[in-house]
Amino acid sequence: MMLFVQERTAAGEAQMQAMTRDLIDAALSTGGSFYLPYRLHAGKEQLQRAYPAWDAAMRAKHRYDPRGVFHNELYDRYGPGRNS
Repeated sequence: MMLFVQERTAAGEAQMQAMTRDLIDAALSTGGSFYLPYRLHAGKEQLQRAYPAWDAAMRAKHRYDPRGVFHNELYDRYGPGRNS
């Protein structure tokens, strides 16, 4: 677990996103993973590398919730058809 302090500006947010993606790549390069936090900075490819069952989970979610009643920002960002 890490705690970061960042500027609350567009530039500060962009720097945090880039650093987070670099840290995720470092974790993945050692066979690790990352926690799916409320800050959705990971790229979809990073998410799929860290969580290989992600697509299967999304298919199951659609099967049990075809109208998309249950969703959150994580699903909205990385769910089926999203390219983030």
